[in-house]
Amino acid sequence: MLISLLSNWFHLLPMITQQPFNPSPSPASISFSETWHLLGPFQIGTREATWGADPLEQIGGFRSLSYNESDSYRSSLAVNGTVGWSTLTAESSSSAGNPGNAKAELLVRFDNTDWQSLQSVYGWAALQYQGWARGKITVGGNQQRTVVFYTDQVLEFWIDDEHQFGGDFYGYRRAPLVLHLGPGNHQIDIRITRDVRAMGGVGEPTVRIGLEAEISEGGLKLVEGTVLLPDMVDGRLVSSLGSVNLRNEEHHWIDVLSLEAVNVSFTLAMKENPPFRLAPGQSRPLSFDVALAYDAAAEVVFEITYKVEHSTEVIRTSQVRQAVHSREAEEPQKVTYLHPGGIVSYAILRPPSAKALRYACPNASLAVVIGLHGAGVETDSDLVRQTFKDAPDLKAWVLFPSGVTTWSGDDWHRWGSADTEAAIAAIPEWIKTVGWNGPNADINRRLVTGHSNGGQGVWYALTHTPDNIVGATPVSGYSSIQAYVPYSFWYEADPGVNAILQSALADYRHELLLPNGCGIPIHQQHGSLDDNVPPFHSRRLSQIQSQIDCPSEYVELPGKGHWFQGVMTTQTLLEFYAKVLGDRPAPASLSSSFDIVVANPGTMGSKGGIIVDQLTTPGRPGRIKAEHDVKQSIWHLKTSNIHRLHFSAAAARDWTRSKLVVDGKKLELLRDVPLSGQWLVHRPNESWEVSCDSLWRNRQRHGRQLGALDAMLDTSGRYMLLTSSETLSLAVQVSRNFFQYFGADAEVIGPDQLNPTEGGNRVIMSLGSAGLMPATAGRHDTIFVDEKKGLCVRGSNGRLAVYAFTEGLGAIFLRPGTNGSLELVIWAFDLLGLRFAARMVPMLTGVGQPDFIVVGQECAWKGAAGVVALGHLDNSWNVAESSAIL
Repeated sequence: MLISLLSNWFHLLPMITQQPFNPSPSPASISFSETWHLLGPFQIGTREATWGADPLEQIGGFRSLSYNESDSYRSSLAVNGTVGWSTLTAESSSSAGNPGNAKAELLVRFDNTDWQSLQSVYGWAALQYQGWARGKITVGGNQQRTVVFYTDQVLEFWIDDEHQFGGDFYGYRRAPLVLHLGPGNHQIDIRITRDVRAMGGVGEPTVRIGLEAEISEGGLKLVEGTVLLPDMVDGRLVSSLGSVNLRNEEHHWIDVLSLEAVNVSFTLAMKENPPFRLAPGQSRPLSFDVALAYDAAAEVVFEITYKVEHSTEVIRTSQVRQAVHSREAEEPQKVTYLHPGGIVSYAILRPPSAKALRYACPNASLAVVIGLHGAGVETDSDLVRQTFKDAPDLKAWVLFPSGVTTWSGDDWHRWGSADTEAAIAAIPEWIKTVGWNGPNADINRRLVTGHSNGGQGVWYALTHTPDNIVGATPVSGYSSIQAYVPYSFWYEADPGVNAILQSALADYRHELLLPNGCGIPIHQQHGSLDDNVPPFHSRRLSQIQSQIDCPSEYVELPGKGHWFQGVMTTQTLLEFYAKVLGDRPAPASLSSSFDIVVANPGTMGSKGGIIVDQLTTPGRPGRIKAEHDVKQSIWHLKTSNIHRLHFSAAAARDWTRSKLVVDGKKLELLRDVPLSGQWLVHRPNESWEVSCDSLWRNRQRHGRQLGALDAMLDTSGRYMLLTSSETLSLAVQVSRNFFQYFGADAEVIGPDQLNPTEGGNRVIMSLGSAGLMPATAGRHDTIFVDEKKGLCVRGSNGRLAVYAFTEGLGAIFLRPGTNGSLELVIWAFDLLGLRFAARMVPMLTGVGQPDFIVVGQECAWKGAAGVVALGHLDNSWNVAESSAIL
């Protein structure tokens, strides 16, 4: 089977040997060079690095250049329009005198640019730049070593002739690169990418890069410090799931056979049926069930057994200990649960206090206050746990989702929003587990709060799940990705390309989606001296709300900055919480007039009970204006760019009591069919009809399949990464990026290992002119390979755009999987093109990748301006030619 062939191709992973392998023992040592050579700065736009856009690629790339003080290169950022080489001394050290561990810190600055002048014209966009740094890593002794390599604040780098994209831009340190380096010197070329969202816009625009290399003895690494366990209350665990990160530091595949508790107080069991496989160099999270056997022990001690491929020996890892924290019943406590992506995540839950319960109705179900953290904040921290310390008796359940990572991976959007929903769903399970006898949680009645990036997350929740929101308090939040740091420094592109990139980001343009939040109490708060998220963002949204007759409260705090103690419990916020969470909240009622704006039906919940299933033209927002004629008991819906909609079951009474007129046509909802089984469909002849055909979902794009490439983040189950021996190295790199940036799990397998019934989204890597791997959901020929002609893209009118096989040609696109899942196909004519297409797999927010992209060599230096073709796919998986460039 192909999976066996993959295991024999471990040498395709990063393995660089500069001297013949010598098996004799030698001292293990590793070090970084103190002197590094710099070249830069060069212009780059907000989040543009994913697209390439490196001007040095036009002349062969930085790796082809040699240090020469007299050489100069054109740059739009530097004085006189040219830049040259400079040197930098790194701060290097070894770990506690251990020669097998080395660290280097590079503080990068470029003094050949008038940053103040640029910023005065272009704002924060001018404080973003790119450049390159070259140094060496030296392996001592006379034999090859396995090296674990960490790259904090680095997105892209080369080690000798091996290219890596993804790195560890946010410094998560979750999935380092595993290298096999021969003795001697190895060249490291690091692409410096300064990003205001990640590194700040105040002060001198420097970049601080952290490198660490550690010699490994190989085997399976059970990573200490990554064990996730629930808290304990009154001698019982509050939930039953845990996880730990594993890393394969071997040359070969590893099969994990078991996970066993050493101390008898706990029982542990892997959630996956063994073997749990890791490719060479791969990191994965291992999920397990955990239960308390007979007493309240203070820690869990466990170990793992595994086998290395081609060996019959069963190996045990070193034991790992993890404390289990005991909490009081009213304290914030850690609850674990399954994220839809199949991994274990956690949230901090604070039940209602005894004082709050004294004044609650006996049979009440209390609302849930959701607190979304800012960028770089760990949910399991005193900073988060004490957020509502000054509001101890809120008549609500208080929940702080983690978003899986400290950045909530994708800014509380698809991946982070799914985590929030899973955390909310875990509250009823907590009630059962701990035997809670107080008021239940009304998980569909939510007061959503958040600070900074979490404040932006509040706007996302408000505009995407309005029927579940009873109040919103975005604090110090930014209005949208595009508004935070302008995209003005991108390489100049065809306006049509820019339009498609922006349409791929429209679902996060909250300024356009504000009508969805009308009628919901909103209280904005911002410090007047905030230099992290300027108060302009809140002022702007407040102004737009007033212009669309959507009143809200806005308070600007004089002399206050971005963060201060008690920022979430100011007097005005406490008053707002009390008002929204009153003793007798008014029952939800349908407004007689409201608007809906939908950028992506796949992420949009209901508004007024209306759920939009499909748009007519992707890439353009759809709109509905609903008005109720009370006297005649008629609902009038006026639509634009809406193809299919239905009504939620919860809104059945509101919509079945009245007559319905859609775009001037009277429609009769069927009385003998449940409302959730009826769809209003806009036919090509401009007429609307009521349809009970539920099989449309087998033929057309729907649900979590909708959206741009980042629809891949909306998965039900772990990712399946289908690869071959030729593409294994890149597959592991994609897997590492999924895990690094989202905490997501991806299983690397061969195509004959795929179980078609598994619900998780799939990534398929294909190379060469022989064709693409067949779609698991059946025939799909919108984008295909003709071995004689080239890559073919079929338009909706049948017209075929053909791109001849050339060096660097590649493509990445969505197609349907089984059971409503997605397949993300990464194809290229050669490894150069495959490497470039693979870097487009969603990783950072704000990149703007549409449904399909055809890349060529010019992308390396032009970025998105160099694409061969790109655009959106329609409801039938055909190219939407009005939203594409072919």
